[in-house]
Amino acid sequence: MMLAIDTSTTSGSVALFAGDILIAECTVGEVGVHAGWLMGAIAALLDGARVSINDLGLLAFSRGPGSFTGLRIGVSTIKGLAWSAGIPVAGVSTLEALAYNARYSNLPVCPVLDARKKEVYAALYGFSNGVPRAVIPDTALTPDAFF
Repeated sequence: MMLAIDTSTTSGSVALFAGDILIAECTVGEVGVHAGWLMGAIAALLDGARVSINDLGLLAFSRGPGSFTGLRIGVSTIKGLAWSAGIPVAGVSTLEALAYNARYSNLPVCPVLDARKKEVYAALYGFSNGVPRAVIPDTALTPDAFF
């Protein structure tokens, strides 16, 4: 089983997977500070699914791009859980995870997030057998410069 978290934006999420099957998820919108809800959401999600931290084989987190503070909270949380339970960790690009939602598209997919300061985080992905491949890697630029 895998526990995955995303704290890269002003909203956040926690999800539990058994292989490719989503078992449970929790999404919180406009949370402010992720430290205030993240551990409680993880505990509630695992308790609700009747899963122990020791049942997990992998912990995954969004590694950015995104909010610096949000990413630090997510990485610190996952690192603490991984260290205490001896579970391997995988970081996933926030933009690649967004693009994955359209993995069966015949057209390239361009996820875009507000980077503030009149910039965006963006990338361009193509897919081969449902697997994303970066055509333009994750970057931060003005929208005009990217497009």
